[in-house]
Amino acid sequence: MIPLGALGAALLYALGYLELKGSIHHGATTKRVNIFSNYAMAAWSLPLAVLPLFFPKQFGFHPDLASAFAAIGAGLSLFVGRICTVKALAKADLSISAPLLGTKTILVALFSILLLHTPIGWKLLTAAALTVVALTLLQTGPDHNKHHRRAAVGWAMGASVLFALVDVLTQGYARKSGVAFFQPMMFVVLAGMTPLLGSTPPAPPVAKKRLLLGGAIIGFQAPLVIMLIGLFGEATLINILYATRTIWSVAIDAWKGEGNAREYWVARLGGSLLLLGAIILALVK
Repeated sequence: MIPLGALGAALLYALGYLELKGSIHHGATTKRVNIFSNYAMAAWSLPLAVLPLFFPKQFGFHPDLASAFAAIGAGLSLFVGRICTVKALAKADLSISAPLLGTKTILVALFSILLLHTPIGWKLLTAAALTVVALTLLQTGPDHNKHHRRAAVGWAMGASVLFALVDVLTQGYARKSGVAFFQPMMFVVLAGMTPLLGSTPPAPPVAKKRLLLGGAIIGFQAPLVIMLIGLFGEATLINILYATRTIWSVAIDAWKGEGNAREYWVARLGGSLLLLGAIILALVK
């Protein structure tokens, strides 16, 4: 179930964000994209709260105060991280912004060094070097877009830090309190914070269709990854499999995208593959 779920989520990620990028391209605001996808994530997650009634062994329910605070913290991190993600998506092609978000799996390893004093080995040092080269390759594109690509890097790295924190909190507390408690609470916090984004004009008809499809897909795949981590605790394996979204994003953007992905796909695919190698090196013991 883990490989099927994580690999499926990686493919859905690329497909969903291609549609969201298309909706922005056709006139939807980044705020509108954020609002709809946040509510979609909460809607897909809420049914988990009733699953202990039917599957008590698989979906245990053991709430405690520490897990509640962790779920709230994860929801807040996810809220801000989602803002950064959509900003990165608006600034650059999917084949640039989506692979950059894969750096969050390396950040999880770095957090373990900073917080748990894990020693730095040659694998992590090599992963860091590969990441630098990968980021350089991923930013290839027309000269007049350099500023936007650099801005996308900044937004994506901010999102990566926050999503790494979400993963760490999920790994530490979701199995303890039960996915049926932790995950709905986290996404309810996300939905509860969403009105703070304010109002935004409705999307044009062409953009609205892509927004609805992309938001529904992203709303499903994100809770799926959180659920897998919470149920099985195999965050390392899940993150490695999920990191294949970097390759899917380049391939799908080159095939159906509306930016410069087709023209620069060789360099970006090379960067994506290097980043995937860095992620595997950083996470595999």
